[in-house]
Amino acid sequence: MRILVAVGSEEQINTGAAWCASIDGVTAGNLEIAILGADRKALAEYGRKTLAAELNCEPSDLNVATIEADANAILTHAETQHCRSLILLHSGNLSDLHKEVFQTTKHPTLWLRIIGKPPGSESQIVSAFQKPSHVTSVVTEKLLGFAPGKTLCSHVDLQRDNLSEAIKTALNEEKIADDELLLFGIDDPDSSDRVYKTALQLIDSKTTTSIGLLHDGYTLPEKIASQVYQWAADVAPPMDRQERIDLSQDLQSGSAPNLEFFGLISAAAMLAAFGLIQDSAAVIIGAMLIAPLMTPIIGAGLALAQGNRPLFRSAATTIILGFLCALIASMLFGWLVLIFQEPVMTSEMRARCSPSPIDFCVGLVGGFAATYARTRRHLSAALAGAAIAAALVPPISTAGLQLAFHVWTWDTNPVGVPILGPILLVLVNVLMIMGGSAFVLWARGMRTDRTLTIQDRWTVRIAAFLFTITLLILTWLLLPHTSQAGSPTKNQNNSEVADNASVSATESP
Repeated sequence: MRILVAVGSEEQINTGAAWCASIDGVTAGNLEIAILGADRKALAEYGRKTLAAELNCEPSDLNVATIEADANAILTHAETQHCRSLILLHSGNLSDLHKEVFQTTKHPTLWLRIIGKPPGSESQIVSAFQKPSHVTSVVTEKLLGFAPGKTLCSHVDLQRDNLSEAIKTALNEEKIADDELLLFGIDDPDSSDRVYKTALQLIDSKTTTSIGLLHDGYTLPEKIASQVYQWAADVAPPMDRQERIDLSQDLQSGSAPNLEFFGLISAAAMLAAFGLIQDSAAVIIGAMLIAPLMTPIIGAGLALAQGNRPLFRSAATTIILGFLCALIASMLFGWLVLIFQEPVMTSEMRARCSPSPIDFCVGLVGGFAATYARTRRHLSAALAGAAIAAALVPPISTAGLQLAFHVWTWDTNPVGVPILGPILLVLVNVLMIMGGSAFVLWARGMRTDRTLTIQDRWTVRIAAFLFTITLLILTWLLLPHTSQAGSPTKNQNNSEVADNASVSATESP
């Protein structure tokens, strides 16, 4: 296991040399020292001689590199040198740098604040809480030769108790010696993690105990996910803070119901109804250009990404009211049509009565595209939103026209299910666009960084509920509907047999 030790001063070399030499299985071949800062050849040479004396080897056998005091430079060097573990020796003037490295590293990392000698047995390694995990214990044993032998605060509730006070009280009661290591196992080095915040306070304090923060690094799935996320970030750089604020405000204002929204959705529904009756795709395209339904759906996706219940409630209300408004508007238009002509079910209307599993992909991919366009200023959000509106407004208008025309079943050439089919098509697309937009917004940084809270549990419950509805719709679509889907029913078969028989009898000589 190749180990990289980052040091920035002569004091760190003096205090850390013995700790580096105490690492289990360490040799001059698998240990590398990174001197932080440019033009520090003298310090690099001093570090080489000091560590060589501790390891009983020749100074020339040690790997010592001089790199910039920058988090990216340290992580890049660890990656290029194929290091498997990283040790940061704490120093007050490098605390911010170490914090940045610790929070972004992919490697198992031990951040040490050294007071006394390195531990010589497992009883001298004390776990602060009911952590580290099993994986952390294994990493500790590989680095120091020992797993934690005891726990300082074994009965502390990590979500509710005051962790800083618990640690201070336990340190005063237990009398931790200067040759012992108080270890904090950090599962996720996030600024909102309570254990991590407590460890940060302690490592910068004036305690007389050596403090260690240990992060296991990324697992294989996390490494793959990190590479994918890095690739995505290269393709589309993350949004800056002002862009996220502007987009959030825009979606929140657009997700609130107002007269302008109802006016546009009504006009779009009537225009789509006219295109459906005329069997004109061009008019339907004109209708989707003015449909405003995409904004509240993306707003609901943002609410799921952030765990924002008020926003989700507002967006859901707007979606439902917009659906009812479009349905009523298309019904009114249908009644107006009945004054001038007989109702006709055109091919455009029949096409929207037969939702299929493919429509799930249309909604999901469309949600990805429309939401991504909203997060990129140089792309036209209107084009993507208009394209997806074709899957929302025309089906609503189809259902409204069929209600106005009293089309409950098909007389001839049955295809799909009237009224219910278009409504299910709308519901499928709304759910898939919402899920796709939530994923894109979360990936683009529109999320809150925090530990598991009530908002997270609410998000999980809502996501599970919406996923269940989606599965039920998919199951219904996959079931055969012979009486509506075009297959002849039993009565139809009997009548066809009787007709065939009568024809045969007529043709017989």
